[in-house]
Formats: sequence, C-alpha cells, structure tokens
Amino acid sequence: MNTADAETLSQRVVKSMFDAGILLPDEEWIKIGQGTVSGVLWQLTGSGCYSPKVHEQEVPGRCYSHHCTRTLKKINLQSQTLEPSRKSEDWVTFFKLTKEQIEGANRKEIQRQNNLHEIVMSEDIYMDQINVLRILYRDDLSTWQPPIIASTKLPKFISSVFGKIEAIKEVNENYLLAQLKYRQKEQGPWVIGFSDIFREWIRKAKTAYVEYAAGFPFATYLVRKEADKNLLFRQFLDQARDNKLSGRLDWNTYLKAPITRLQRYTLLLGTVLHNMTQDTEEKVNLATAIEEIKAVTLECDAKVDEQSKKVEMIELQTKLFLRPGMRVELNLDHLGRELIFKGDLQRAGANRFTWLETHAILFDHYLVLAKTVLSREGNSGRKKEGYDVSKLPIPMQLLVLESTNEDPVVKSSVKGIGAVTTVTKTTTNTAADSRLSRTVTNGPERNTLEHTTSNNSVTTMTSATRLPPGNNNESDAKTMYPFKVKHLGKTEVYTLYAPTAQNRQDWCDKILEAKTRHAASLFEQNAEPFRLRVMADTAFAYDMTTAVTQKNGVSVSGTPLDRAIREMERMYGAGPRPGPVCRTQVNCATAFNCFGKSMVAIGTDYGVYISEAANPRGWSRSIQMNRVTQIAVLEEFSLCLIIADKSLIAYHLDVIVPISNFPAPHHDTARRAPQKLSGARDVSFFATARMKDRTLVFYKKKEGLHSTFKVLEPVFQKSSEKKSRLFGKLKGGNTEFFREFDEFYIPTECFTINLFHTYIAISTLKGFELMTLDKKVPMSIPDTKNPAIGNIAARLQGQKPLGMFRLSDSEFLLCYEECGVYVDKHGEVSRSVIMEFVGRAKTAAMYGAYLVLFDSDFVEVRNAENGRLRQIIAGRDVRCLDYGINPLGAGTSSSQMTPLSFGGGGGADKRTLKLAMAHPEVTGNQIVLEMVLNEGHME
Repeated sequence: MNTADAETLSQRVVKSMFDAGILLPDEEWIKIGQGTVSGVLWQLTGSGCYSPKVHEQEVPGRCYSHHCTRTLKKINLQSQTLEPSRKSEDWVTFFKLTKEQIEGANRKEIQRQNNLHEIVMSEDIYMDQINVLRILYRDDLSTWQPPIIASTKLPKFISSVFGKIEAIKEVNENYLLAQLKYRQKEQGPWVIGFSDIFREWIRKAKTAYVEYAAGFPFATYLVRKEADKNLLFRQFLDQARDNKLSGRLDWNTYLKAPITRLQRYTLLLGTVLHNMTQDTEEKVNLATAIEEIKAVTLECDAKVDEQSKKVEMIELQTKLFLRPGMRVELNLDHLGRELIFKGDLQRAGANRFTWLETHAILFDHYLVLAKTVLSREGNSGRKKEGYDVSKLPIPMQLLVLESTNEDPVVKSSVKGIGAVTTVTKTTTNTAADSRLSRTVTNGPERNTLEHTTSNNSVTTMTSATRLPPGNNNESDAKTMYPFKVKHLGKTEVYTLYAPTAQNRQDWCDKILEAKTRHAASLFEQNAEPFRLRVMADTAFAYDMTTAVTQKNGVSVSGTPLDRAIREMERMYGAGPRPGPVCRTQVNCATAFNCFGKSMVAIGTDYGVYISEAANPRGWSRSIQMNRVTQIAVLEEFSLCLIIADKSLIAYHLDVIVPISNFPAPHHDTARRAPQKLSGARDVSFFATARMKDRTLVFYKKKEGLHSTFKVLEPVFQKSSEKKSRLFGKLKGGNTEFFREFDEFYIPTECFTINLFHTYIAISTLKGFELMTLDKKVPMSIPDTKNPAIGNIAARLQGQKPLGMFRLSDSEFLLCYEECGVYVDKHGEVSRSVIMEFVGRAKTAAMYGAYLVLFDSDFVEVRNAENGRLRQIIAGRDVRCLDYGINPLGAGTSSSQMTPLSFGGGGGADKRTLKLAMAHPEVTGNQIVLEMVLNEGHME
C-alpha cells in the first residue's frame, strides 16, 4: 500500500474507531478505550512498518517484512549515473528494442511508453541543472578567493539565493528519481506507470517546493541587484554561463529550474494520461496524482506572485526619490503593502506648450506621480532607472477622483503651435486651454477639429481640420483621454491624460477599487470615530444659479457618507423622491426636544425649517425670514435665538413648533411676537452659556473696525400666569424679556467666542484674547514675543484663529486655519510641537476627544490630545451647521462635553455636530448630516 492510499484509509478507520468508542479524546491527546489490542495495522502506524526501529538507520537491502514500505524500492543513483549522450536517447534506443518487439503494439501505448521514458530522462537532466546551480554557482561563489562579494555579506547572500536548493535536490533524488529508475529497470521496457511514485513524492516535496517558490523572487532580485553594482560578480556570472556544463544558459535559467519543472510535471503526466486507452487503476491513480501536483503548483505560483509583488515594492522603494521637504513615509516594505496599478500618463506643464511624461504608481495607501529619470552609476557607467517624485504623494484617504468621463482631447505634435480650441456642438466656442482640442463624438462623420486665431499661434488657422474616422497618424496628432484627481488640502487638481479610453477606464476603476478597499478596511476595524446619519437629503436644493456649478463627484462605496445614503434608501425604499421645500443654501441647524420628541431646526436664506429627527423627509417651513445664519434653542426658557439678516431675534418655541394649526388667542399674541434683541444688521454671531450661576447670551456687534460684545440675561416673568402649553416643567414661569447684563469692547475684528467657567476666549484678527467679565482686561495668548517659542510664533504669523478648546483642567488647544498649538491655563505654550492640519480649515469644533475641522472639500477629524489624523469625510461645498455645543452648558465649549450616547438629532443633552454638503449623487441638492460617535471605537 502506498502512503497516499494509507492516508485516505487511515482517516476513515480513525473516524470509525472514534465513533465506536475504541479511541477516546483526552485533552489534546488520544487514549485507547475499552478492549484489548489484538493486532497491528502496519499501514497506519505512521512508520509504514510494525518494526520501525529496524529502519532508524538507512541500510541497503530489504526489511524482513514483505509488505514493509519503509524499504523504498529505489536505485543507487551513484552507481547508475548515465552518460550525457544516453539522456537524449528515446525509449526504443534506450532499451535497444527491435522492430519485431514493438510490432503489433498499440500506437497509443508506444506513445505512452515514450512519454514515461521522457519523464525519467528529463528528471535526470533536471538533477543536472540543480547540480550546476549548487556547484557552479553556490559552491564556487562561496569558496572564491579573494571573495567576489564582501565576506560580511556573503553568507547571507548564499543563504538567501541558494539556501532552499538542497531540500529540492534531496526530495527529488530520494523520493522520485531513484524510484523512477528502479521502476524503469524493474518493469522496462513496458512500464505500467508512475502514479504511485508521484503521489508519494508530492507529499514529501510540497514543503520544499513551496518554500523555494516563496524565496525565488527575492533571490533573483538579490542577484540582479548585486550584478548591477558589482563588476566582479557580473564577470563571475558570465564565466559560469560560458562554462560547458551550463550549455550557454544564464543563471536565471538554473535558479528558476525548480519552478518550471514543477509546472512541467503536470504537462508530462497529462500527456501520459491522454495516451492511456484502457480504464485501469493506474489511470485513476494518475488522474489523482495530476490533481495533487497541480494543487501544489498553483500554491507555488501564488507564492511566487505574492513574493514578486513584495520584491517589486522593495525595488520601487529604492527607485523612488522624494524631493527635499516631503515628509512622507511610504513604508513599502511593511506587511500588507500592495502595488495596485502603475503606468505612464501625461499631464500639462507649467506653461501652455509643454507636456510632462508622468509615471503614476497606485499603492494601497498612496498615489504617487513621478517622472522617470535615468542616471549613471558610479564608475560602471551603467544606466539606472529611477522615479523623481515632484508632487507630494497623495494618501488614499485624501485622494478624490474628480471626473472619469471627460471628452477626449488631441495634442498637436507640431512644436510651437499650441493654440487649438475646444470643439463644441454649437458655432460659438468658449476659450480653452491652448494645448488641447476636443473631438466631437456625436457621429462618425463629425470627427473634426476646430481652430481659432490665437496670439500664440505661429500661423493663423481659420479652416477646420478634419480627422477621418479611425485616424491613427501619430505624427500629426495624438488623442488622449483625461481624468482628474484631487489631493484634498491642496488647491491643485491634477488632470492626467491616458493614451487610450480603456487605459483611462482601468485607472479610474483601480482608483475606485483602492478607495473602496480602504473604506472597507476602516469600517471593518472600526477605525473611524464618527459615522454619519442623514437628516435631510431631498428637502434643500441649491438655487438654479448655484446648481449649475455643483457637479456630482465620483462616489466611493463603503465610506460613512455612502453607508448613510444607503441607509436612507433602505428606510424609504426605491419609490420617487419628494421634491425640495427650499431652494437656497443651508446655513445653520440645531436640535431640541419638543413634546417628548427630538426635533431639528435648520436655518436658510429663506427662513427656518423644522422636522422630527426621525423623519429626514418631513421638513416644512416654520418661520419666513431672510438670511438666517445662526440658530439655538434654550429649552429651559422656551426660547429660540436666531440671527436673521444680522439681527438677533428671540422667538418663543411654540412659534417655531406650533401646537396646532389654529391661530393663537388674542391675549397670547404679544407673548408670541418675536423680540428683537439687537440693532439693525450689526450682529455677526452669538453664544450662550451658564456663567456666574446665570444663563447668559453673548453677541457681537461690529462698530467700524472695532467689536462690541453685549451680554444679555433672559428673565422669567414673576406673575402667576399660566405656564406655557408647550413646556410644562418651567421653573418659574414664561420668559418676558431680556435684560442687559454686561458689555465689553475689543478694538479689532473678532471671529468667534469660546466661553469657559470663568474665562472668555475671543478669536480676533490679532490672535486670541483671554479675559473675564469681572476685569474685562484682555490678554493676548500665546505671547509671540517670547523668544523661546520663535518657531511657533513664525508659524502662526498670518494665521486666522478659529477657536480655543479645553483638553483638561490644565491644558487648552488654540486652533488656527492650518495648525493648532497647545497652551496651559495661563496661556503659555505647553508643548513645543505644532499640530499641522491637512487643509485650510474654515471652522473648527471640539467634540469629545476629537478636534473636527471643516474645509470646503472635506471634514478633518483629529485626536485632540496627540494630533493624529483619525478620519477624513470628503465632499463638496462642506459647511458646519451646528458645533454640538449645549447652549445651556455651565461655562462650556464643545470640548467639555463627553457624550456617551447619541440619539437621532438629540436634545440639549445629546448634541451632535451637523454639516451640509452638495449631495454626491443628486445634482443640485444639498444633504444635511449629523456626525455620531461610533459605538465601541477605540483609539
């Protein structure tokens, strides 16, 4: 019985013994159950013999047991070495067969015997190739004096390149070639077959071949790398190639021999199977042997492919040259790094007449745009290819595919003529880039180029140039296919030109594939702090003028934005979408509780709109007014504060959320009337907080170039008038008016105000001003005149301050447009590090442990404590609507919130950040979203 059959049988027998209770599991071991042992199945002992001690040392001859499989039927290869001439003999010549001996034999059987003979002879030749690699390359290189490779590097080089070849030699000589020759000698010339030999061999050889395949790509890389820089090693390789034992074949042929030989076994045995005419046990076993070898071959091929990609990454690491100042670590040698796509593209140069050849490389984590350069190496003069990375590599989370299907363009090859215009379907042409001419694709007979007069033209061209269909005249013009990518945080959009439409499609598909995989990986690892929930997707559209300029981007599946949109589709089904209730820009939003329900209010240029948080398509207008830019609800006072057309106005909440459609009673009209708290058109923003055991409202008035801050306090009515029908738990009655509590003056333009327990931080044109209501003496922080923080002061020069946020009782974060600085409670810089942002933020907020920055193209989320980038939410026309601050918080900013649970929209105790952006899939629509902390997210 051969080993392969024994393994199959043993699985069945052991299973039946477990089922019968003869074998019992004992922790990780097995013990014998009830009964006595009466015999030994020698095939199942794991040694192939019931007396394995006899075989502890290899001895010639046979075991005394006739059935013992430990005594392999193999020939002594040392005594049976064939002459080279005999290795090329065919079957008839080798066995000296006469015409009479093969006369009458089946033609297919003769072919089969030739195939079997070829297997043995080619195996002998294969072993010679292995010996050439071992002796002519490995042994000579290791013993050469003086050493060709530095003695300190030589052992590692020998091990990495040739370390696995010995195992290949041993397994093929001991378990294949010797057995094949024994079978050939025992049964020849008419051999029954080799299926059992190959089945046993592949089990022994699998590990050796898989390990060799895994090391092969790196071995070839090491040889090529050493040959490139070591003249003596190149001469050694040439000398080995010219040796008569090598047959003028180079080193790569011999190093790759095990890989190609394993692939050839399947072909050789497949031919033998094809020539078998009778259905015999050998035929069945041979088919099984072919499948088993094919499985190992596929595993080896996968290893070669996997390791080849890793080696390619290592090579790229040495070829990529980043410009000084590019603080990027590509880490191409890290585990899991992958090259997804690469190729040559073109992009426009700095002037209107030049084109730049660009070698684009898409990794799983970066897109690199480089220029191929050739440089000479040292004294050898050999040219070495490299890639000059002139543009900052784009991280995957900051890579946006802007467009995929722009019209093809034609580049003129006539130097100096760069003024051709865009082809349009009408007679009026708009100005276009002078390098490009777009082709009309609306019919086979309309493939023309239109030219207009230009100051840059050498000659004036007034007649249209016609390109016939299928024109391939590369000397005159070259059609290119543009697509656009954007690096978020950078102003430049890269227009890349592919040579064919299919190549452009491949690039766009691969970029989307990389983005999708990256998003899926982040979601699987719960690596992003925030998920998104849609609050409105159809209600708010742009006005017609703005809608024309809002083009859809290219959506990426699996991002938080995409998952939020898909969740809306599941909620409302595939039915028709309701039309918009408002066509203007969304400016602000807030959440509050009413009738025990979570409500959301949104301010626009046309008024205030409300909806239940659980109904993202239930929006209706509550108040009609112009230019609502800020809104907040003070639930305790049944008040809604609004800035409309730069005036601060207070509304009772039952005006914002009417109890019914019936008009209010006459005596209630005065209470329901809005109360104007400021002058006309002079309020920029307001903020509310609990300070000095009072609820205070701060608002900023602009007076010339200066800023005046008014502080108001809402006052309860002290009569016994019936309480509000809307809120039944008021602590003292209804709000009757606001009284002026305080005011202070800042002699410069102010942008934001952050309120703490005692201190007030104001962001001004000159920086941050810190003061208290008691003293009203502003103190500028940080002290930029301090020479110890000269580098920080230089970085903050010209930076607009966005807000001051509390990190702990003793540390705060000053946030600017492009960076952040840590300060202590005295306003002194507490850390020398500067937190650099990806983009140029317009607004900033603090939520829990995260600093959230809003750029027009994306939201940037960072860990406020260490500055690490945690999340990017890409979009168009991104605006922050609600900073997530509790308007009745005790001297708080959003940094003092530590939300543990978040409901849809939430009330005063469940605030969330809210934002609006252009809907990525519906042209002309805005989508309003809230950012909700992910459950279970860990830093």
